[in-house]
Amino acid sequence: GNVYAQGTESGAVRVGFANEGKAGWIISGALENSNVDIAEELTDMIAAQRSYTANSKVFQTGSDLMDVLVNLKR
Repeated sequence: GNVYAQGTESGAVRVGFANEGKAGWIISGALENSNVDIAEELTDMIAAQRSYTANSKVFQTGSDLMDVLVNLKR
C-alpha cells in the first residue's frame, strides 16, 4: 500500500500534471545530480572504520584477558 499519510504538517494533497500550475518538469531520460558531498562521506567512512577497528581491538583485548584469567585458575 501507499505509505503516505496526510497530516497537519503535510498540507492538503494536490493532484496535477507536469508543467502545469506549480508542478515541475519531467524530462525523459534525464539524470539527476547527486546531492551528496563525496569528500564528506569518505571522511565520515574513514572515521567510522577507525572507530570500528578500535572497538574490535578492545573486544579482542578483553577476550585475551579472560583467557589469561581462566588459565591462571587452572
